[in-house]
Amino acid sequence: MKLDLTSDINRGYEAGLGYPQTDKFMIAVHWWSFGFIVLFAITNSVLKIASYYPSPFSWRVISAPEAWGTVIIGFLAALLPTLLIGKFKNHYYWRILVTSTLTVFAYLAVFIAGGSIEMHFIFFAMIALVAIYADWRLGWFMLVLVALHHGILNYVTPTWVYFYGRNDFSVFAHAFPVIIAVIFTTIICKTHRTTIQQIKSLREDLQAINKDIKAGKK
Repeated sequence: MKLDLTSDINRGYEAGLGYPQTDKFMIAVHWWSFGFIVLFAITNSVLKIASYYPSPFSWRVISAPEAWGTVIIGFLAALLPTLLIGKFKNHYYWRILVTSTLTVFAYLAVFIAGGSIEMHFIFFAMIALVAIYADWRLGWFMLVLVALHHGILNYVTPTWVYFYGRNDFSVFAHAFPVIIAVIFTTIICKTHRTTIQQIKSLREDLQAINKDIKAGKK
């Protein structure tokens, strides 16, 4: 596998990989995620579930400014891809954008839940989701974003990451399964791309054969 971190490695395979349909699906996922964040913010700031009992969805009561800030960030994370869909000549830039905004939604879910461990699973869901683009680099890019999030906030504002506070070992304990997930999605992306390339090559060969046959009949 060629280590190319800047160009669109899937250029020419957009149709076979179903990029037009996938892009529209991604927009829908963004707005579904935004709806979840809004509901989550209301539940944990207005209903204040954490005041009655701890749950995987609410380990602390978030303030009104925190709730509004989360909703605004979530709205922008959904709006940006919606406005920019189809605007990039290099589709790779689009894939980087949606990878980033999907990571933001995972950040927000963890924050609203007060560092719930269960909400961290959303990062795995997003890593699996971006594999739909068959671009192995996206998972590694998200891994870097997750590492920055956990690594920095663990020291600056640990309760935004873990409900029990700062835990240096947890950063490494969380990194291990995330790395495993990215390795697996890398293999999936590579297999998918290889299949599409083989199909395209076979189609071109068949078209060339048909062209020769027609030319021979003439």
